[in-house]
Amino acid sequence: MRNYLLSILLGLTTTVAVWVPLPVKAEAKVYQEVSGEDSIRFDAEGFDELKSLGLSLASPEDTTEPDPGYTYGLGLLPPSSDPSVRGTTLAFSYDDVTKTYIPLGGIEQFSGSLVFNVDTTKLALPPELKLGNLSVAFSPDYKFFFSTGTVANGLRLFDVDSSGNPTVDLNSQTWTLEPVSLKISQDFSNYLVAAGASKPTAGLEIIDARGYRSFVEAGATSVPEPDGALPILTAGAALVWRMRKRKAA
Repeated sequence: MRNYLLSILLGLTTTVAVWVPLPVKAEAKVYQEVSGEDSIRFDAEGFDELKSLGLSLASPEDTTEPDPGYTYGLGLLPPSSDPSVRGTTLAFSYDDVTKTYIPLGGIEQFSGSLVFNVDTTKLALPPELKLGNLSVAFSPDYKFFFSTGTVANGLRLFDVDSSGNPTVDLNSQTWTLEPVSLKISQDFSNYLVAAGASKPTAGLEIIDARGYRSFVEAGATSVPEPDGALPILTAGAALVWRMRKRKAA
């Protein structure tokens, strides 16, 4: 009888051990942006400050319908396999279990431009200053990124301060990020001071924005991944993820 009860107990223990759920293993995947937009609105105080220095906003080139509450839209250019054609190449890794988002490389390219009328009595610049060929790239700390344009051969124009990582939805293959603020960069401030601006403007907030992107898993599109091959990006993502995990521990 004792052996019979022991057999039942061992059987139950074995059954329980089989059905204990195993911990979910985190697995980051690499994705590539394919479309999207930035909806923006202008900061009145910031633009008043620029106007006092000699720059007043003319009619912007609106290239996409902005979200409600915003006044202007910049469309993200799709990926391009032709190096001579501007196109978005930014890739990122994302782990849906840990919600870890890591930009891996590449750049976002936008259609549209910002055009300023120049008070030539205050600034030694042409009567019209056009900020076109806008692009965005992430800095190594993954917290700030910057925008460059046609002024002075790709001058860094804005520092873009965000609230953190975007909200990623793998079901719809989209992400959103808000609030985002664009501030005059040190390089652009130096450019204006060299042209005669009466004071520096680095850090001046001029734009609030909301970002929206759609993406595909890398390899699902024929466009080459940024910086070369997918295995390099995947290995880099895994390395950064492990470093962050060790730091958190």
